[in-house]
Formats: sequence, C-alpha cells, structure tokens
Amino acid sequence: MNNTSFKGRFISSLKITPVKSINPPLKVSAVEINPIDNCDIKALKNVHSLWNGAFTKNIYNDAHAIKLTQIPSSDEKFFILTKQTENFDNINPEMVLAEAKIITNNPDTRSIYLDYLQVEPDNMHEAENRIYKGIGSKMLDFLKLHYKNKDIHLHAVFSTLEFYAKTASIP
Repeated sequence: MNNTSFKGRFISSLKITPVKSINPPLKVSAVEINPIDNCDIKALKNVHSLWNGAFTKNIYNDAHAIKLTQIPSSDEKFFILTKQTENFDNINPEMVLAEAKIITNNPDTRSIYLDYLQVEPDNMHEAENRIYKGIGSKMLDFLKLHYKNKDIHLHAVFSTLEFYAKTASIP
C-alpha cells in the first residue's frame, strides 16, 4: 500500500537576493500548496490575514472553494516561496515571501495561465524598508522552469504590466 501525502509539497530551492549586498543570498523553497489539506488552507488564510491583499484574498478563496468540494483540481495549482527549508506539512505564514495561483492547460495544452501573483507587501519593489529584492521575478523564474516549454498567459492589473514585460518575457 502506498502512502500519499496531501500536504504542501517541496519542489525546488531558489536564492533570493538581499537589498544590501553585504548580506548573503537567502535560500528559499518553492512549495506546491494542496487546497484539500487543512493545514495548507489555514496557511493561505493566515497569509491573507497578514498581508491583507486583494490577490491573497482571491488565492485563498479559490483554494478554499476547492477545499469545500473535497475534489482536487487538476488544473488549478497554488504555489508559495517560503523561507522554510523543512516541515512543509506546517507552512508558517510569517515565512511566506510570495504566492501564486496558476491554471494549467489554459488557454490550451501548450500554456499556463498565471491567475494571481502576490509578493509579501514589506518586500515589494516600492516598499521603503524591504529586505529582499526580486522575489516576484524569482517566482516567475520558478514557474517558467517548472512549466518549461509552456507559454505563460497573464491575469494582470495595469500597474503590473511593466514588471512582467521587464522580468519575464511573457506574451
């Protein structure tokens, strides 16, 4: 009999650059969140409570809708970048640096659709005292690598289009 884990799943490590170059890069983990898992849903809810962002609310609500049906979606995927390097069964919301929701095979099997991407507000580009830079770019780099050979389509607000054009080469 195989044991199947329904908790957050580590996918890869990345390095985030600190704003002050005297600090070493930070190793972060890319984790796929399972919306059927109570701990993962609670983590998304708590990230939204901490950040209070429109996208965090949408990400949590979309994941929670899947949780309510108890039917895993094969198309909707949720990812976070976290400072955690272990214990992904219990995601600490205070260590999350970014989160994203994508829809696979949309608009076709050669594509993914980046529905939402949110960076922790204290580390966003325009934040005055941010500690790390390039978090959104690293999340995009992760998604491009994880879904290599697929086009990435966007659901983006106007104010973010310049960021995507500069950092991601996304159509």
